[in-house]
Amino acid sequence: MTDGFRRALDELGVHKGLVPPCTVDTLTLGPGAAVARVRVTRQRFYEVRIGLPAFGKQVWTAVVAAVVADEPARTALLDGRVPDGIDRFFAAEQVPLFPEAAWELSLDCTCPGTRVPCDHLVAGLIALEADTDPFSIFTLRGRDRATLLEEIGRQAGARVTAPAAEDGTPGLDEVMDDFFGWGPAGDVTNRRRPPAGDPLGLLDEVPPLKATVDGKSVSALVRPLYRAITGQEK
Repeated sequence: MTDGFRRALDELGVHKGLVPPCTVDTLTLGPGAAVARVRVTRQRFYEVRIGLPAFGKQVWTAVVAAVVADEPARTALLDGRVPDGIDRFFAAEQVPLFPEAAWELSLDCTCPGTRVPCDHLVAGLIALEADTDPFSIFTLRGRDRATLLEEIGRQAGARVTAPAAEDGTPGLDEVMDDFFGWGPAGDVTNRRRPPAGDPLGLLDEVPPLKATVDGKSVSALVRPLYRAITGQEK
């Protein structure tokens, strides 16, 4: 975990160099919480939960859109790197990416003690702070690495592949008279008309399509579907 946790941990008395009083067997991160299995003896262990509020869809939608619009940040994240200053995108939505105070963390342990943080929670907090995956904070806030990068990649791809508007494109009010008119149609006048009732022949009336899938024409790909629907084997 990054130094963004440092202030909150200092308030809890968890400082750098502190030796964990117990052994953390496992640390699992998910939206809103990190759960650690802390071993005390060979047969005895406790489960601790370190909660951090996850952000909702509204925040994540705004943050992802801002990241996609920022080329250096977008490129770094898609390359698997978290750029410096990533927290500014969350600050713009008036939410802190990293906890700014201890009260933002909810701490729980299954041990019978009442002190918070107990030794088991201290061990869990140290393990969380020592986590070197920079994407862990995103997981706690509601987006794991795979989901976050998929959302960024999808939106970035849409931005890159969207055709740019040509200069001089008329406004909607200028084309309303023929807005619903048909555009240029393909030349089908010299194509052989299929026998009446032949569904496969309809494919031969369709003008050649530029779209292909793995190098195969759409017409060729849907022809077996037509055969299956009509009960024709070949």
